[in-house]
Amino acid sequence: MNLINYDLIVVTDDKKKKAKYNFLNGEEVLFNHTRFRIRLINKFIYSETGLDRLMYDGVIVDVKQFEDDIINTLLFYNNQSEIFIFDYKFKPNIANRNTKYFYELSHLKDLIIQFFYERRYNTPFFNALKRLARSKKQRWHTPGHVGGEAFEKYTSVRDFKRFYKNNIFLTDTSVSDPSFGSLLSHNSVFKEAEKLLSTAYGTLYSFINVHGTSTSNKIIFMTLLDKGDKVIVDRNIHKSTIHSIIVSGALPIFLKANFNREFGIILPTRKEEVLRCIEENKDAKLLALTVPTYDGLRYNLPEIISLAHRYKIKVLVDEAWGAHMHFHHDYYPDALQSGADYVVQSTHKVMGAFSQASVIHVNDKDFKEKKYEFFENYMFFSSTSPFYPIVASIDVSRKLLSCEGKMILEKVKKYYEQLVSEIDALNDFKVLKRSYLKDYYQDKNEILLDYTRILVNFSKAGIGKKQIYSYLLKNKIVVEKINYNSFTLLLGVGTTQNMVKRLIKVLKDFKYEKRDLEEKSIQFIWNDLEATIPPFEAYQSKGEWIELKNAKGRISSNMLVPYPPGIPLIIPGQIFTEDLINNLLEITSFDEIEIHGLIKGKVKVLK
Repeated sequence: MNLINYDLIVVTDDKKKKAKYNFLNGEEVLFNHTRFRIRLINKFIYSETGLDRLMYDGVIVDVKQFEDDIINTLLFYNNQSEIFIFDYKFKPNIANRNTKYFYELSHLKDLIIQFFYERRYNTPFFNALKRLARSKKQRWHTPGHVGGEAFEKYTSVRDFKRFYKNNIFLTDTSVSDPSFGSLLSHNSVFKEAEKLLSTAYGTLYSFINVHGTSTSNKIIFMTLLDKGDKVIVDRNIHKSTIHSIIVSGALPIFLKANFNREFGIILPTRKEEVLRCIEENKDAKLLALTVPTYDGLRYNLPEIISLAHRYKIKVLVDEAWGAHMHFHHDYYPDALQSGADYVVQSTHKVMGAFSQASVIHVNDKDFKEKKYEFFENYMFFSSTSPFYPIVASIDVSRKLLSCEGKMILEKVKKYYEQLVSEIDALNDFKVLKRSYLKDYYQDKNEILLDYTRILVNFSKAGIGKKQIYSYLLKNKIVVEKINYNSFTLLLGVGTTQNMVKRLIKVLKDFKYEKRDLEEKSIQFIWNDLEATIPPFEAYQSKGEWIELKNAKGRISSNMLVPYPPGIPLIIPGQIFTEDLINNLLEITSFDEIEIHGLIKGKVKVLK
């Protein structure tokens, strides 16, 4: 049977009050095959000292002289915690979804259990799918495999059913079943799951999207921008942002790129450059930033967002790689806490949902003026046949991080520190640290790191990408990304200590491999993206397909994107240069890298 320990602390201004809460320690209740146990882990006079080191789930506040900052302090160190306030007949200025008042001790245990279940433990959509799997309904509707019957009935595909077992088929249903409502209408159990997402992240609204954050970006761009509107965007962007610019007809203003050649990565733009660009484009309608980057680098956002809002510029943060950051104070303030109007996240990258799982968070106070456009664009980019298990995985991953996120991320942090220390000690490898970026940024706090990503430079080993890539694969190690001189490790909620130990052993053993392979190294040329005509015009204009080697001086009609990492080298409306063509030809010699937009050696250019 599963066990959840609910660790409770007491904040009080009088030592004599502590004893009256001792009865809670060890109290248990059973729900959904899970034992829920309350543990009174600490009782203390109100003080911030040590709060950052406490792993608490709930807080009892019992003070006569109430100060508003008590709640803010407690939520800073764990913004998921429930706070139970003993009411001394005063009316503190508190209005949030974390607090409950109690008047009698006899009601406190039930209040704690109920509030925790309602806010964090409950998974309304997943629960509905479980009920469906047990229901034995006859299915005269899509999908046509009828709960997996087709794969059981016919011998040629029976192995498919037996591989995936029953439940994945039993829960693959459609809007024809009225017990679920509709994701496109955001009602019934879909709405309940979205409300709990909103509670977990502290937003006005949160929406589930089963088509990936690439689609979430398009929905927001189409909602906020009209043809010809200016949008300030990162150079370090995913190709979906360029797609969003094209479909919206917006005019992009690209932030200047910084490039670190030692690790082969684009760095976030310097803060003064972002602020300057905002000042020079006060008429922009949107600022779109990527935080964290694919490589785990984060802007310090509050000052940037504050300036954008001064000029009534909405802020969208692509937090595809940072859905976990809201659940540990090491990452505070994240994009939502920094005031972003819209945040899009991929809950599958670190949090554990199925691939394509994405959420859209809305904290725009003007959203009601745009809500009809939003819902129309949501439907425009969404299938009428969503895969329900993806929705359930978002529901469950939200529950996981809400219930145990801080503890899990503490483990991930320890794995990160262990890996950084032990890999860096090896002669052949060097791990990216924030101190290595001091030449790029004046303020040491301007750029921060995400400890779910580790960049490992292998150039000291005197070998090339293909050799290290082959060595890792031979040892059954698959990394997130590898470029000409470094590879990226992703630490997720499922990373284990055994994985860490084995990876370290494999890297230590590398020194015994032969190193007689000569390999030419390449670098991506991350030039500034400068379109001579608007990207949407270039994309929609009549074009022709020509050999890449013959494209010098021609205007591109599409994007060319090395994948990974998925960051464009050229966009529609940009002119092909000789350096860029040579770089692309060189990249194509590496089997491990795809070039999206390059088809059989040809590119599309304007006639």
